[in-house]
Amino acid sequence: MNHRFHTPLALYRVTRKKDGDDLFSDRKSGKVGDHKCFVIKTETSEKTDEKPVLYIIKKTIGLPKSADVKLSDEIHLLGRRYLVIDAIPRRYWREILVTCEVKGSEHS
Repeated sequence: MNHRFHTPLALYRVTRKKDGDDLFSDRKSGKVGDHKCFVIKTETSEKTDEKPVLYIIKKTIGLPKSADVKLSDEIHLLGRRYLVIDAIPRRYWREILVTCEVKGSEHS
């Protein structure tokens, strides 16, 4: 298994404000903090029914237990934005599962 230790990660809290019609319109993100993390596992799958092909990247990441992470937070890691879909507290650290979609090029 290929662990990447001390990788910089930026954590953002995404909030939405309701407009006059009681619909969610504005998405604002505020930075919660910067952390050093380690990437435990990366999985890549593709949606073959779409053109261009969309790749779904899922990562399992270890963070310090003190990190204030909530579901639907956004993280910036290695130039990509990921969405936090699960957070599991461990004894000395916190494990989060994140996902993002990336458009691939069409190979004919």
